[in-house]
Amino acid sequence: MLADEVKTIAVIGLGTMGPGIAQAFAQAGYYVTGYDVNPRAAETCKKVISGIVEILKEFGRISPSEERASLDNIAYAGSLGQAVQDAHIIIEAIPENRDAKRELYRQIDDSAPEGSLLWSNTSTLNIFDLVPPHRLGHAIIAHWFAPPHIIPLVEVVRESGVSSETVQTTVDILKKLRKVPIVLKKYLPGFVINRIQRLLGREIFFLLDNGYIGAEALDLAVKASIAPRMMVLGLVQRYDFTGLDLSASNLADESFFDPPIDNHPNALHSKIKKGDLGVKTGRGFYDYSGLDITEILKKRDRHLLKVMDGVQFCLEKGRLV
Repeated sequence: MLADEVKTIAVIGLGTMGPGIAQAFAQAGYYVTGYDVNPRAAETCKKVISGIVEILKEFGRISPSEERASLDNIAYAGSLGQAVQDAHIIIEAIPENRDAKRELYRQIDDSAPEGSLLWSNTSTLNIFDLVPPHRLGHAIIAHWFAPPHIIPLVEVVRESGVSSETVQTTVDILKKLRKVPIVLKKYLPGFVINRIQRLLGREIFFLLDNGYIGAEALDLAVKASIAPRMMVLGLVQRYDFTGLDLSASNLADESFFDPPIDNHPNALHSKIKKGDLGVKTGRGFYDYSGLDITEILKKRDRHLLKVMDGVQFCLEKGRLV
């Protein structure tokens, strides 16, 4: 299936990521059908999408016609079969559970057109051994980042059985949505960004657990140094400006020790034990108690949009070579 032939989208799973993904397609003129096993999810999804449109409108990121499309182009199905029966692309955005995904793919296979593309928003799992074999050529990972209506990156992950047409159609459509698709030629757990974040997490929790620095000071240090620099140089090009010889010397420095592998850091698990899980419970590394979660998310989105407005040139015309 070519990108120009795609008109209808099914989004399965309307929790954290589904509403933003659905809105992005609807804004671009696609007709979207959403479905979730939770019968209350549709009403929540409508409220979330209204909030997304409100923020995008505030920042001039959505035209009047796109605003109408974002609200009018999304319908909600009462069953999975109804959601996928006419879908050109089916987007799976359910929780990270192998058995649940395998069963969902089996049910999709019973009702979806044979040529439909199946996108999974998994952030780490290998879905290629879960999809019915005859669907493998049309199945691909398209991993969006939260919040999906703002963050442009989508990691596109293929395997040897995935057709080149599926990869190209996926990339073309994501570009129509004004996303930045990056293609991985083969699967590996966590793809690219979550692997980098996992390594950062080891160092972060080592610093916190051992009392070298507090959470707020660490965040400020990153915001005032490597975060803005990465928008210009990324991770790899930075070595060219440091000097490859100096970078090699830094890696060989025996006085610089790496944190030990610790998959149960106290800084993290002590908070989990107390029920402090972050924004959703009102407390994590920061205290959100007494604040409305919707307003917290809106404030986050406003700050992110201000940042994206300032750095968009780095993604478009900001290459140094």
